[in-house]
Amino acid sequence: MKFKINHLLSALAPLTQKKLDMGEVMILSFLQTQWASGCEIQVNDVLDKVSALSTASLNRKLKNLKKSNVLTFKALATDERVKIIEPGPKYFDYLDQLDSLVKMHEKLT
Repeated sequence: MKFKINHLLSALAPLTQKKLDMGEVMILSFLQTQWASGCEIQVNDVLDKVSALSTASLNRKLKNLKKSNVLTFKALATDERVKIIEPGPKYFDYLDQLDSLVKMHEKLT
């Protein structure tokens, strides 16, 4: 099996052991890669570019992430209808939870 695919599947394996919303993980993965490259992300960017989930599912998951303070939405100064997504107060706690699941799995294997 190719190294990258094997690495991806190994990384995802521990996430299946806990009650985690993989759709949320996909959204955060997209956001993190965009933020790492210096991009400002709008809600519409997520709806357009995360194609594995329906628009309704994406909106519902974004709403849940906002409600749980993992993400924060800020209105664009020039157009308040446009929402910019930023890490919320509990964003890094969520990432730490994912990290601990992966580390726990690594210890078991």
